[in-house]
Amino acid sequence: MAVPNYAILPVVEADLPFLAKFIHASKLRLSINRLLFEDWPNETIQMKMYTGAVTSGFKDPATECFKAVDAESNEIIGYFVLARKRPAQEPPEYELGANPDHETPEGLNPSLFAEVMTASAEIARATKNTDFFEPRFQRHGVGAKLVQLGFDRARAENIPFALCAEAPAHEFYVKLGFKETQRADIDLSKYAPAYSGFGIFRLTGMVWYP
Repeated sequence: MAVPNYAILPVVEADLPFLAKFIHASKLRLSINRLLFEDWPNETIQMKMYTGAVTSGFKDPATECFKAVDAESNEIIGYFVLARKRPAQEPPEYELGANPDHETPEGLNPSLFAEVMTASAEIARATKNTDFFEPRFQRHGVGAKLVQLGFDRARAENIPFALCAEAPAHEFYVKLGFKETQRADIDLSKYAPAYSGFGIFRLTGMVWYP
């Protein structure tokens, strides 16, 4: 099997339009998004949200943004945003759960959005009074290498590395040594037609200690 050949580099502003599409593609598989976004797939609203997220993250002085770039094609194959959090620090407005009372963004289901915000806030409370690093995006395949950046920063400052994992990524983080701190379950069947296959969507707070 060929050894992956890629470089990890800082994100530059010219990368942002592609990274918005990159995040959009990675989120399509999440069952919750089919109910969270009204008039699914509502590409216009999805791209507006993800463009805002990658742009705000890039401009936030408390974050470091990295990309994994394939050595042959020069294509971006991974994306990672590492945020330094401090006790009582107000989360940036683009971060999910930053403000549970925030108005529902255009094109989202208000009730489900409110429940997601509340669940995210519950996860965040587990590290509210702690210094820690937090990743925001990654891509499997090169994900472990990108997360290693977070481990390195956490070891250097001797502080935890915390995150909120969606269900598809949970086992990935467990294998890297993260431990659960909090769970928040959202019953998607309340927002879907009967017998349509939607059930519990879980967000899990996780932490890794150096």
